Amino acid sequence: MRTSLTQQIQNQLSYINSAVTKLSEAQTRTISGKRIIRASDDVSGTNRSLSLRTSISKTDQFADNISVSRPMLLTAENALADLVKAVRSIRDIAISAASPDVTGGSGQNYVAQLDNILNQILDLANTKHMDQYVFSGTATDTPAVTLDASGTYSYTGDSGIRRVQILSWVSLPANIPGSTVFNFDGSAGPNTTDLFTMVNQLKEAIASGDAKAVSAQLDNIDANLDNLLTCSARLGSWVARMDRAQDLLAETKMRLQEMISDTEDIDLAKAVTELKTYENIYQAALLISSRILNISLANLTLQ
Repeated sequence: MRTSLTQQIQNQLSYINSAVTKLSEAQTRTISGKRIIRASDDVSGTNRSLSLRTSISKTDQFADNISVSRPMLLTAENALADLVKAVRSIRDIAISAASPDVTGGSGQNYVAQLDNILNQILDLANTKHMDQYVFSGTATDTPAVTLDASGTYSYTGDSGIRRVQILSWVSLPANIPGSTVFNFDGSAGPNTTDLFTMVNQLKEAIASGDAKAVSAQLDNIDANLDNLLTCSARLGSWVARMDRAQDLLAETKMRLQEMISDTEDIDLAKAVTELKTYENIYQAALLISSRILNISLANLTLQ
């Protein structure tokens, strides 16, 4: 009789423990909102979630790349817009100075204006974003253009191009080196000079009162202006592509998060029903165990 009673007690405890375990798991799922608490709950679902989270991490990295590179491109684009205005002003001065009736006083005034514009161009050449020179190539801690004691302007950056990965299949340049922007490398075409030499040559022609020499500078000015407009258009297209990529990344991340939710999250209505079921099972196990033990103890007493 003792063995039979002991066995009954062990069986009922086993049933109760099982009911408690299932009830606890159901409570955890309902409270956390997750159906996968441990990897063993759903191995394939866990692997899928890990893969989706890796994809989200890559998406976030691409978005961070854009967040870092886009402002620098915008800074360079704004500087180029100001450079275009400056060169257009230089062209207007050249056209006015090419008139044969220019007086000495007017010529001096044009030269003074060009000096001011030249200083402005130098400042724009050394535009910075977050302590980085935007026109110095990859040598972002070095000024793009310097002026020495002899009055010579030199490009002191490098010709390097930084690239940024904005999508898994797309990488874009993140800068245009000043050697190209200011035509130190001849990007504006044959028989052209860099922007600074161009202004100095125009100043000399105006100061000498040589209208033909002034007119001869118009081709050089137009070529440099076209070069600046080309650079500006390239920067604008890169910014636009970054904007489109940014929108795509945001949409992709949202879809990935929804897929993770579909994989990991519970159906709340189903979870509540399941929780109630396990609560009833637990209560039933306690009630049945109580009755069985009471009967067994009564029989033991009678004997």
